[in-house]
Amino acid sequence: MARMEPSGINETTDSRESVSEQAGKGDRARPPRRRRSRLGFLLLAIALGIPSGFLFARLVRMPLVETLDTYQPGIITRMYARNGAVLAEYAIQRRIVVPKKEIAPALINAIVATEDAGFYRHGGIDPKAILRALIKDAIARKKVEGASTLTQQLAKQVFLTPEKTWRRKINEMLLAVEVEKRLTKDQIFELYANQLYLGHGAYGVESASRLYFGKHAKDLTLPEAALIAAVIRRPSYYSPISNMDAAVGRRNYVIRRMLAEKYISRDEADRAISTPIVFGSYKEEAPKVGAYFSEQVRQHIEQHYGTEDLYRNGLKVYTTLDLALQKHAEDALKNGLRKIDRRRGYRKPARNLLKEGIELAAFKDPSWDDERVPNTLIAGVVTAVDANSVDVRIGDETLELGKSSWAWSRKTTLSGFLKTGDLISVRYDLDPKTQAKRWFIDQVPQVQGAIVALDVKSGEVRALVGGYDFAMSKFNRAVQSVRQTGSAFKPFVYGAAFENGYTPGDTIFDAPVAIPVGRATYSPRNYYGKYAGIVTIQRAVELSINVPAVKAYVMVGGQKVVDFAKRCGITSDLPRYPSLALGAGGVSPLEMTAAYNVFANQGVYTKPRLIRKITDSTDKVLEEGYPELSEATSAQNAYLMTYVMQGTIDRGTAFDARHLPGAFAGKTGTTNGYTDAWFVGYSPDIAVGVWVGYDDPRRSLGGGSTGADIALPIWIDFFKRLDIDKLRGEPKAEFEMPPGVVIVPMDLRSGRRGVGPCGRVVKEAFITGTEPNRDCSGSVVAVAKLPYYLQRPFYQPKETEPTVAATDVMAQTGEGGESPAPADSALPETAGESTPPQAPRADAPGEIPPPPG
Repeated sequence: MARMEPSGINETTDSRESVSEQAGKGDRARPPRRRRSRLGFLLLAIALGIPSGFLFARLVRMPLVETLDTYQPGIITRMYARNGAVLAEYAIQRRIVVPKKEIAPALINAIVATEDAGFYRHGGIDPKAILRALIKDAIARKKVEGASTLTQQLAKQVFLTPEKTWRRKINEMLLAVEVEKRLTKDQIFELYANQLYLGHGAYGVESASRLYFGKHAKDLTLPEAALIAAVIRRPSYYSPISNMDAAVGRRNYVIRRMLAEKYISRDEADRAISTPIVFGSYKEEAPKVGAYFSEQVRQHIEQHYGTEDLYRNGLKVYTTLDLALQKHAEDALKNGLRKIDRRRGYRKPARNLLKEGIELAAFKDPSWDDERVPNTLIAGVVTAVDANSVDVRIGDETLELGKSSWAWSRKTTLSGFLKTGDLISVRYDLDPKTQAKRWFIDQVPQVQGAIVALDVKSGEVRALVGGYDFAMSKFNRAVQSVRQTGSAFKPFVYGAAFENGYTPGDTIFDAPVAIPVGRATYSPRNYYGKYAGIVTIQRAVELSINVPAVKAYVMVGGQKVVDFAKRCGITSDLPRYPSLALGAGGVSPLEMTAAYNVFANQGVYTKPRLIRKITDSTDKVLEEGYPELSEATSAQNAYLMTYVMQGTIDRGTAFDARHLPGAFAGKTGTTNGYTDAWFVGYSPDIAVGVWVGYDDPRRSLGGGSTGADIALPIWIDFFKRLDIDKLRGEPKAEFEMPPGVVIVPMDLRSGRRGVGPCGRVVKEAFITGTEPNRDCSGSVVAVAKLPYYLQRPFYQPKETEPTVAATDVMAQTGEGGESPAPADSALPETAGESTPPQAPRADAPGEIPPPPG
C-alpha cells in the first residue's frame, strides 16, 4: 500500500494535467466565445461593483482598528501623599485597569459563559448565535435575545455609538472581524473587562470588585464573580446596592450558565447559589484630609496637562503632603476657629425642619453616616427644649444635654432661644480619666483661617489648609487670599536695616512722630498709646512696637525694604509708603510663610512646591520637582533676624509659646481694626504660618484680637500635636549659627554691652565687629527709667531718623507692645567679654526660670 500511494497521486496529477491540456486545446480551438464570456463577467462586475461599493461606503463606517494597539480606556488619575497613601482621585469614569492575569479565573469564566459562550471558538461573530436570536425574535415578534459576541460588544464600546440601527450593527460585525485578526483572545478579553460599566460610577472589573466586595478582582470567590458578571447586562437594574432581589436572581442565572458550560460542578453551583451576598469596603480608600491641598495640585495638572490627561489618562501625582501633619493642621485650625467664634456668643440656628415641612423622624443628615470623631461637629435635630436641658437626636440616638453643654454661650437657659425642629451642631470630647463622652452644643464658625507648614530645607509643603471646611467653601485662603500682614511684616523692615549696617543693639527713639508723605503727614501710633523713648531694635521687635518700625523703614529707604521682601519671595504688590512697615501690603499665607523660611534657612529662599513627581500610567516621568533656590540675604543676616525673633517667644508677644520644646522664632501680626491676625514662626526644621480673619476684610475680629491672642494659640496647638505623635523627631535646641557671628551680653533697653549697672541683660547675636563696645556705666540706666518725653535731650538721633514730633493726646509712658508681654523683671547680669558662639542664651527656656507672665 505504501508503494501504491505515490503512484495514485501521480496518476491523479497526470490526469489533471491531461485534462488541462485538453481544455487548453479546446480554448485555442474556440477563442472568440471564451473572450466574450470573460468580457461579460467583467462588465457585470463593474456594473454591480460601483453602486455596491458606493452603498458599502455610505453604510459601513470602518475606524482604524490599529488604534487598539495604543488604546487606553479612561482611567483614574491618582494623587499620592509622601508616604504613598492615596490622597485624591480624579476621573470622568472611575476605572482601574488590570491585566487578565489579575482577574480571577472564576470571573473570566462567568463572563464568557454568560455573555459569549463561544468566545474562544468564533472569529468575531457567531453565525449560530445570530440564527438562534433571529428565530427567537421572530417567534416572540420582538427582540428577546442578543447575538453580540464579546468582540462585537468591545467594538461597539470603543468605536461606535449605542444607536440601534442596521448600519451600526453591520459596522459592529465588520469591526469585530478586524479586531479578531489583529488581537489575541486574551487581549480582547482584557480590553473588554476593563472597558465595562458596572454601576455606581465603577468602570472595569477591578473597580466593581472594590466597590461591591472591597477586594481586588483577582481575589473574588465564585459567587462574587458571578455577581460581577450578572451586573453587565443592566447595571442600574441588577446592582445589588439598588435591587438585591434582581441581583441575586441574575447571579444565580450566571452560576447555572457556568454549570451548563462545564466551568463548575453541580456541588460548586449549589454552594454558590446558597451563598448570601455580603458587601465589603475597600481598605485603601483615599484619606478624607488635604482637600485644599489636593485641589491646588489638581488645578496645576489641569493647567499644564489639560483635562484629558487629568480625567482620562491615569496620571500618577506624587505630592509633598505629609498626611499626619495635614490632619493635625486641619484639627488645630478647626478647633481654634470654633473657640474664636464662640467668643461672639451663640447664634440662632439657620434652619428649622418643621418650618421647611420636613418630618423630624424621617430626617437624616449625611454626617450621621460618618464615623464619629471627638471634637468634630455633628448635625443634630432639636426634639425638645426646657429651662434646663435640650434633647437632640443624632441618627437613632437622642441626647439630653444640660446647662454645662452650652455654658460657653453665657446663657442660663436655651428655652425660647432654641425650638423643636432646629438643626444645630453638637460635638463631644473624651473625659481624660474615664474616657466617657462629654457632649456640647456648638456652632459652625463664621470666622476663617489658613495654615501653611513648609520643610525648611526643601521648601516642600508638608501641610496646607485653606479654610474651615472645603465642603463649605472652596476658596483657598492659604494661596488665593491676599491680606494685610500687620506687624508680621516688620522682620523684613529690620532685615533690610541689618543689611544696611544696623544691629539688634541699635536704638531708635520711640515717641509720637510726624513723617511727611507727599503733601500729607503720617503719624503712626503705638498700641494703647504707650511710648518707651530710647528702645533697641531687639526690644522693638519683641514687643512689636510700631513707631520704631516705621522710623526704621524711613531710615533704610522704602525701595530697599521692598527689594529685601521681594528677594525673600514676596511677589505681591507692596506699596512704597511708611505704612508698609506696619503691614499695609497684602500677602498670601503661603508667600508669607515661605518668606519667613528664608530666616530659618540661613538666608536661602526656597520656592514652595507641592509636587515631587508626575508620571503617566506607564510610569514615564512627565514632571519632577526640585528645590528652586536663590540667595535672599547672607546667612549671618538671616541668623541675626532669627535670634531677634527668638526674643519674641522668650520675652515678647509670643511668650505663650515658650514652653514648646526646642528652638523657635517667630512674629505676631495684627492689623488696624483687628481685621487680620497672624503668627508666623519656625523651628530649625519646619516653618508654619497661621492667618485668621473674616472673608470680608472690613469685618473686625473684635477689640483686642491680636495675633498673639487669635493666631498664636492655633500655631501652638499644631506643634503640641506634632510633639505628642513625635512627628518632629527630637526637637533641636538651637538654630545653626553660621561663621562670622558672635553672641555677647547686651542691655536690652540701651543696647550697651551687658557689663556694669545694666537694667536687663540678655544674650544677643551680632555680626563679628559690630557688637557693642560700651558698657552700662554713666547715666544710661537712669535715663531709661525716665518718661519718654524727658529722654529726648539724652538721645542722639541717627543720621536719617525722623525727628519731627507729633501730638498724641492719649500718649503715656510705657512699652507700646502689640499685646501684653511678661513683666520686665531683671535677669542675672552677664559679665565678661564675648560668650563662646555655641553657649546657650542666658534667658533661654530651661536655663533660667522665665519671668512671670
